[in-house]
Amino acid sequence: MSFKKTITTTIALGLLTASVLSTNVVSAATSSEAQEAITANKNATNDLLKQIESANIEVIGLDQKISTNASKIADQEAAITKANNQIESLSGQITDAQKEVSKRTVVLKKQLVTLQEKSGDAVSGNVYVDFLLNSNDLSDLVSRSFTINKLNQASKEALDDVNSAKAKLSGLKTEQENTKASLVATKTDLEKQKANLESLKSEADQKQTALSQKINDNKDELTALQADFDKASTEEADAAAKKAADAANNANNAKKDTPQPTSIDTPSDNKGGTSVFGGSGKVAGNSAGNSYAWGQCTWYVKSVAPWAGNNWGNGAQWGASAAAAGFTVNHIPAAGAIVSFAGGQMVGSWAADGTYGHVAYVQSYDAAAGTITITQGGMGFSNPAGPNTQTISNAGAFTYIHN
Repeated sequence: MSFKKTITTTIALGLLTASVLSTNVVSAATSSEAQEAITANKNATNDLLKQIESANIEVIGLDQKISTNASKIADQEAAITKANNQIESLSGQITDAQKEVSKRTVVLKKQLVTLQEKSGDAVSGNVYVDFLLNSNDLSDLVSRSFTINKLNQASKEALDDVNSAKAKLSGLKTEQENTKASLVATKTDLEKQKANLESLKSEADQKQTALSQKINDNKDELTALQADFDKASTEEADAAAKKAADAANNANNAKKDTPQPTSIDTPSDNKGGTSVFGGSGKVAGNSAGNSYAWGQCTWYVKSVAPWAGNNWGNGAQWGASAAAAGFTVNHIPAAGAIVSFAGGQMVGSWAADGTYGHVAYVQSYDAAAGTITITQGGMGFSNPAGPNTQTISNAGAFTYIHN
């Protein structure tokens, strides 16, 4: 009972944890809020996966115990059957022994009666006495007396042997019946254990089902949060770009000089199938050197695009940081631009880190195919310092920073 209580408590706590983790699908107004919610969602999912792994181990253990228990019950049933067969055999032997006792008793009685029977022609009228009186001499008398006693003794011993065998068989039967009773009691206890184990396994299965449902709910929530993040990132990047453009226009109007080329040129297909974004040659105010950690994607991009800032954060944050610094940020691919990937966004066949995102440098853009060829660094590559070249499709889905 204590074993069942312990397991049941564990299952209850697991289900309670799953209940606590359960939340309604949330939405976020800003990219940072969405990213925080995405991280929290993934952490909760990881916790659920650990609980499912633990519940699975628990179910496997219970299955093993149920199997072992069933094997023991089968052994007990076989032993009970064997005991029943032995009891039945002993009962038959006892019956036969009883018949033999009765038979030998009858024979012995007849012998005694015969020896006591009267004979009309006998001297004394008693067979036993006449048998002795008809002896020729003393030696013959002794011999005849010995013979009678020997016969009587043999009959008595035979009867005693049969009675002894009967008593021994009765003892064996009693012993087998006690053994059977013990086996039946053990089997009953094992069947109770089996019922308890099956109940625990059912509860553990329910726990797994509840946890799996929660993971599915988290997936739906994660999808909604990712959509919020993409939408918020796009809106923030567009707002920052507009703010930067308005600031530049205001500055130009204040100077009343010849208007400078705008920082946004419309991409155009050239004969080579690529487009080039005409930038202003802007350089971030804190661009001197490379403050990013060696071997990170940010370190590589900074090394090939020295105009980028040193404090733009993780790869997923570069778009917002660049826009805040006055750079043109949009979803228009161009050779020479920096491309930023949101957390969890697909980079070809693999996904950017769910928390940090990723950045790379655009070597070329094929407008006809809708692909960009990038070079990149990072600890996940065989050459962390780069360049690691990759061509990816769906080019318009990413965030680009133009100088």
